[in-house]
Amino acid sequence: MAQDPSDPVPPAGDDALAALLSGSVAAFGVPLEDAWRIEALSYLRSIADAAHLVLSLDLGDECDPAAVFRA
Repeated sequence: MAQDPSDPVPPAGDDALAALLSGSVAAFGVPLEDAWRIEALSYLRSIADAAHLVLSLDLGDECDPAAVFRA
């Protein structure tokens, strides 16, 4: 997958998502049946694609997506 030089945030690759899933399953000791792996990777792909979309938008310094502090 070639990266577009105009794209500041590269999309997550399938190998990276598979490594994330394998590492998370091992780190947390979550049993994952082989039949569930494809579905879990599908959910990770959806989340990664949504994150890529949000991170690729330049909102500028004037936009604040949510108030963090209250006066």
